[in-house]
Amino acid sequence: MKLSLQNFVFLTSSLGLSTINFAFTLPAQAGVECEAGNMIYYPNGSLLTCILEQNITVQVSSSLSGTSNFPCRGKSYISFNEKGQFHTCELADDIQIKTGNSVEICPAEYRIYVSTSDDGKKSVICRQY
Repeated sequence: MKLSLQNFVFLTSSLGLSTINFAFTLPAQAGVECEAGNMIYYPNGSLLTCILEQNITVQVSSSLSGTSNFPCRGKSYISFNEKGQFHTCELADDIQIKTGNSVEICPAEYRIYVSTSDDGKKSVICRQY
């Protein structure tokens, strides 16, 4: 079988696009893994809360505050607002919360509460429960 340069370029380009598509769609398909029978939904069908099957890291982006990562503990509740945005979870690890020039340590096993206003301001609150 003779493979021309043009066919080879098309084949490798197609394979490259398939690989890129797979790499970008996989995380979206994975989503949040909840324990069976522990999911509660809003009337609009979006997930309100569930018990996480395993530890996950939730990434929250804001136009003003940038990106924050929150390590959420498996076998505990995670919650979202009606728009499907992350709201709260129990921390699996300690995190630092920076507010202006001050830094607060929020320890593992505390709950983190996150909200982002319409203008992009992110609010992060740490509570023992």
